[in-house]
Amino acid sequence: MSSFPSTHPFNHDKDFPYFRKPNIIGDFSIDGERIFCPDRSQLQLLKSVKGPVQFNLQAGFKDRKKKLMVSEGLDSMLKWILHNRSKFKTSEGNLSTDFICFRGLLRLILNTPYEQRDPWVMRITKWRGTIYILQVETETEKERKLNLTERDEQFQYWGYKFEQYMTRTKDVDSSSVNENEEFCCMFRSRIGEFSVMYGAEMDGYKSDSVEDIKELKPAGFVEFKTSRIIENHRQDKNFRKFKLIKWWAQSFLVGIEEIQCGWRDDKGIVSEVEHFPLNSIPKMAVDWKPNVCANFLLAFMFSLKQSIQTDTLDKSYRLSWDPRAGFKMEEEHNQTSFLPLWFTDHIFK
Repeated sequence: MSSFPSTHPFNHDKDFPYFRKPNIIGDFSIDGERIFCPDRSQLQLLKSVKGPVQFNLQAGFKDRKKKLMVSEGLDSMLKWILHNRSKFKTSEGNLSTDFICFRGLLRLILNTPYEQRDPWVMRITKWRGTIYILQVETETEKERKLNLTERDEQFQYWGYKFEQYMTRTKDVDSSSVNENEEFCCMFRSRIGEFSVMYGAEMDGYKSDSVEDIKELKPAGFVEFKTSRIIENHRQDKNFRKFKLIKWWAQSFLVGIEEIQCGWRDDKGIVSEVEHFPLNSIPKMAVDWKPNVCANFLLAFMFSLKQSIQTDTLDKSYRLSWDPRAGFKMEEEHNQTSFLPLWFTDHIFK
């Protein structure tokens, strides 16, 4: 197996690699019961917010419908592919793409050269010429989920509630939040020599009505974020060093050009919404560089392509990375494929 690249930023500090602007090739919704819907029922339209605001992110917390903790794998994305077989030359027996995964996994890899704390784990299989990658929970993440405090759940909820304030015009304070609902887009891009297809949950879209939208454009979307009001130099440095790199990577991968941040206090009250053009974020960065992230992602893809040569559903691999121990890749034994039979039995028929 090929060795994986060094994660030291110095080794990847060169010109930004070729990264084709991501193109939206489709979309789908996930309803309040986590059911896949091949439509735009969950698409939320951006509301214009100007001047000082008073958003109570805690409103409706007790009445929320919590996100179902179920392992869904790549299922929603695979269902979209199956629903849209006509978009692919499936008669040729492949999907004409090197990698398929979710945007969150690409974000994880992009940020790895600067990650100092959290390890990650992914499962990988190659089938019909395409490498499928699925992020799985580490033992630390499993334990963290099992031991969430009410305060932890409030922080998670506040993000959902802010999105509601930014997309709805009436009765937001009294509206409940269903954390299961999502609107997702499917993207194609090319990174260096590799073609990539990935799904991503998207926030608000700039349009007067859903009926006016004929074709969704990446730049039409806005990403919503909340962050605690910055009160001193240390907080400002941490924000620029640890948070902005994740914001940039997440939006860059899907061609979003604007992030809207709700500045909140410790009680969840947002008093200001600030607009961050994506191209301004690298200029604000502390101790990280976008070109380093992108070059590492390309090097990682090259190593993965070299390492995974066997093309079969009968073989899968587990790749882990730890900031202290580095990479470890091993073949999985006694594990069923994470590509479901309802997908593999029908996609090329």
